[in-house]
Amino acid sequence: MKRNIIFALLTTFFSITISAQSDSIRVYVTKALKIMKNKSVNKSKLNWDEIFDKTLAEASKAKTIKDAYPIIKNALSSLNDSHSNFYPKDVVKAYTLGYKATGQEFPVIKSEMLENSYAYISLPDIGSFNKDDWNLYINTFYAKVNDLQKRKPKGWIIDLRGNFGGMLYPMYAAIAPFLDHKNVVGTKDAEGQIEYYNYKHAKFYEGSTATQMFQLTQKEPKSVKKPVAVLVDKVTGSSGEFITAAFVGQKNVKIVGTNTQGLTSGNQEYKLSDGSFLVLTTGNIVDRTGKEYAKIGEGIPPNIIIEKSTDKAK
Repeated sequence: MKRNIIFALLTTFFSITISAQSDSIRVYVTKALKIMKNKSVNKSKLNWDEIFDKTLAEASKAKTIKDAYPIIKNALSSLNDSHSNFYPKDVVKAYTLGYKATGQEFPVIKSEMLENSYAYISLPDIGSFNKDDWNLYINTFYAKVNDLQKRKPKGWIIDLRGNFGGMLYPMYAAIAPFLDHKNVVGTKDAEGQIEYYNYKHAKFYEGSTATQMFQLTQKEPKSVKKPVAVLVDKVTGSSGEFITAAFVGQKNVKIVGTNTQGLTSGNQEYKLSDGSFLVLTTGNIVDRTGKEYAKIGEGIPPNIIIEKSTDKAK
C-alpha cells in the first residue's frame, strides 16, 4: 500500500512539474510573440492569428526554454523584414562582456594622410553591447580625427566599406563632428511616426530623450567643413547604412562606391526572462529629407558609382 501511495505521489509530482514547464515555455514564447505583434515595423501587414497558432503549436512540443529558441527564430522569419534576430543568453553574455573579456580583436580604426593633403579614416563595425567598448571606440576615433585636423587637410575620406553594422550609438557619436546639422537620420515606425537621432555633449538622443551617455577622455573634434568623401560598398549594412544615410544630401559630402547592402532598418533589443535577446526591426531608415529606405536589399545609392569599391584604400 505504501509503495502505491509513494508511486502515486511521485507520478503527481512529475505531472505537475511537466505541466509547469509547459506553461513556462508557453508564457516565454507568448511574450516574445506579443513583442513582435506590438513593435514590428511590418505588424500591420501580417496575419497574427496564424503566426500565434503556428508558433504556439510548435512550442507545445518543446521540453525546455532552450528548445523554444529555434521556434522563436522561425516566428521572426515570418515578419519579412530580413533583419530581426534572436540571440540566446550565452551569446548575449559574450556580447555584453565585450571584446577584451571574450578574447576578440577590438575594431581597428585606421587613419593616415594621403598625398599630404587628404585625411583618411575608417569607421569599422562594432559588435559589442559593452559601454567600455563604446567609449574606447569613440575616444580612439576622436584622437585620430584630432591628430589629422592638426595637419590641416584639404578634404576628408570616411571609409565605411566592410562595415556591416553593429551598435549605432558609438558609430554615430564618432562621426557627429562631420555632420552639418541635427535630424539627419532616424527611423519611421509602423504607424508612420519618425524619430530622429542626434548627438550632443557626449549624449546620444532618440527623439528628445537622451538614451546613451558616453565617457570622453578625448576632446570632441572641431566641426568639419571641408569636403568629405564617404566610401561604401555592398557590405556596408545596418548601422553602417544609418551612418551613410546621415550624410545623404549634405552639401559638402559625396557618397562614393556601390549601393549599400539594403538592411536599411533599425533594430531594438528586448530582453527575455532567461536573458536572451529578441532583436526586433521596429522601423525603417529615414534621411534628413524624410525619405524612407523601406525596400529590403535595395540599399542606399552613392553619388559617384565605383563598382570595385571593395578594394581597400589602405
